Amino acid sequence: MKRITALILAAAMAGTALVGCSDKQTDKSSKEARVSVTEIDSAILGEWSSGANGYIFAEDRTVSLPIDFSSSAHFNSDGSFSMESTKVGKEEIEFDGTALKVSHHYDEAEEGQQDILLLDMKRTGAENKDSYDGEYELLGGSYRDMLAYNLAISTDKIKVLAGIDGEKLRFTVKDYCYFETNDGTLELFSENMNYVKNVDDSVKYTYKIDGDTLTLTYEDGAQEVLKKVK
Repeated sequence: MKRITALILAAAMAGTALVGCSDKQTDKSSKEARVSVTEIDSAILGEWSSGANGYIFAEDRTVSLPIDFSSSAHFNSDGSFSMESTKVGKEEIEFDGTALKVSHHYDEAEEGQQDILLLDMKRTGAENKDSYDGEYELLGGSYRDMLAYNLAISTDKIKVLAGIDGEKLRFTVKDYCYFETNDGTLELFSENMNYVKNVDDSVKYTYKIDGDTLTLTYEDGAQEVLKKVK
């Protein structure tokens, strides 16, 4: 499997390529569920970020993937939605204080697909008709399909949370995989993953924590340096 960071960066950069996005089918028939049994290194728990993306390591051994889409997609103060060079007018956005849906008409799309649902979100907190800002669950739309495609998860299994704060837009793929730590080695595993070798059952990193800095070194020597989110 490619490094997870490469997959989520691809997702963050794919905001303008949403037309016709569909599920990537993977063969999971030969995979067995793996159970983590080693003691967790408590120092790794919490959220770590490299800026645009990162990892959230939870006490229940799950890993969630936060992805900052703000540079490629965000809401504007006038109620519109921008993604790269495309601006979706407020008239194409449905909002009742709880449900938030963003659609767009693409003249260049394939026949029958001109009107594309980009975001279908439901606020998780109290209703607020005065502002888009808040926390949501991303229930549908091309962005959700695109995340599922890049991470090789069926759209009926992926859970995505969304946060809006002004012109900041962040998605978090909830409980993407599980993790295990053992003597400086971090393993990430899930039935959703495609591994480099058929005999593999995890993506392996060596890791080092120095204060609020986490350095992950992949098997090919590539490194990720992340900072602890306070």
